[in-house]
Amino acid sequence: MKRRASNPTADGSAEELRRAVGSGELVAYFQPEYDLASGQPVVVEALCRWLHPVRGVVMPDRFIPVAERTGLIGELSRAMLDQAGRRVADWHRHGRHVGLAVNVSPTQLRPEFAATVLAFVRELGLPAGTVTAEITETPALTESCDEVETLRALIDGGVGVSVDDFGAGFTSIEALRRMPLTEVKIDRSLMRDRGADADALAIAAVEVAHARGAVVVAEGIETAEDLARARRWGCDRGQGFYFSPALPAAEAARLLSVA
Repeated sequence: MKRRASNPTADGSAEELRRAVGSGELVAYFQPEYDLASGQPVVVEALCRWLHPVRGVVMPDRFIPVAERTGLIGELSRAMLDQAGRRVADWHRHGRHVGLAVNVSPTQLRPEFAATVLAFVRELGLPAGTVTAEITETPALTESCDEVETLRALIDGGVGVSVDDFGAGFTSIEALRRMPLTEVKIDRSLMRDRGADADALAIAAVEVAHARGAVVVAEGIETAEDLARARRWGCDRGQGFYFSPALPAAEAARLLSVA
């Protein structure tokens, strides 16, 4: 479901999008994250695609703004969690114990959200630690706000919390030190920036995350040089076109060697 700001023009009306949620036009694609030590895919991130009957495959930056503006983002996120969660649970039954990352809007971070997600993970029978919620934009959190309590409830219940897009300007090193998290994803903008400042920021994020026992994922790995840089930073996992684009479920299953 991840949204990028590269294309601000939204496609589709709220009515179209509401219909799409209920009609099966919104489908989960899966982009793997690879363990940099073993070279194996260990997590898949669920990314929403709208299979529009007229416009074809519509990317999320074209319709997520509509969902956020109209309040449909919660319904869309639940649909993605349900679809992707059931797919990963099926892969687990076939012996491929891959993790699942799902994108979450900060507007959803309320106590009832945590309860709903934890109940669904239990219903699927997925082991603790299988599902991670990626917070796509981290709000200004304080120790007493609902968002922090929701993140803690997720972690306490066995669902990971990932700070997504670190380095894109939403989250500071200080925020990494104090907010509940189990993972940090370094934004692709740092990978594209070849300057020393980008290296220093990424390495600082890795050090803070590791000190807290969190995993670090480098996004935007497109070349062997990018991969070497992620390793120099000390990242644990990598994601990007160098490994694989986002794939439909059947293709992802073949990549994961699921029968």
